[in-house]
Amino acid sequence: MPRATIDRFEQRKLTRAKLVDAALKLFSTSGYEHATVDDISREAGYSKGAYYFHFSTKDDILTELLRMWTEDRSTVLAAADGDASSADGLRDVLAAFFTYEEQRWPAVLLEFWSQALRNDEVAGLIAKAYASWRGQIAAAFEQAAAAGAVTVDSARDAAAVALAAHDGYAVQVAITPDGARTPMTAADLADSIITPLAGESRPAERRAIVR
Repeated sequence: MPRATIDRFEQRKLTRAKLVDAALKLFSTSGYEHATVDDISREAGYSKGAYYFHFSTKDDILTELLRMWTEDRSTVLAAADGDASSADGLRDVLAAFFTYEEQRWPAVLLEFWSQALRNDEVAGLIAKAYASWRGQIAAAFEQAAAAGAVTVDSARDAAAVALAAHDGYAVQVAITPDGARTPMTAADLADSIITPLAGESRPAERRAIVR
């Protein structure tokens, strides 16, 4: 492939990535409804024409962000697959799933959920992702239960609780002011779910709430 063609391809990839990052920033701060295509283009440093070269509508870039988020969470769970045969291993699986290194994501999740109420495509993608994650997390609970590390009546119900905890924690992170600490860490939350199932008592330092 000619060098000029490669350069153009790489430039297009860079442009698209910058537009997506700009949308992530604006959706997490201004919200999906208030951020315009002009705002996203300007934040990324490009013209509106560049935006429409890569995305047909504002919904398209929301869908791209949704795809990135679901793939990232699925990758986190897949990376932990096979490590859940102990209570600590299962804690680690959940803590990893609850954790967001990119701090802008939790606020954008609120936008995904809001748009799912009026956008069938978004709702369908979210439902598909959650069904997959419930299966993956249930498999982790089943692995731990088979090893005698935890006791659960239904691994799928336990997975549903874990998903609900993920969503609640994401809201907590999203509404916590910059620079402040959330009442619990992702590890604390995972511990609060697994410790009772493992028949363990929680040491005082693990029960303490961060203030």
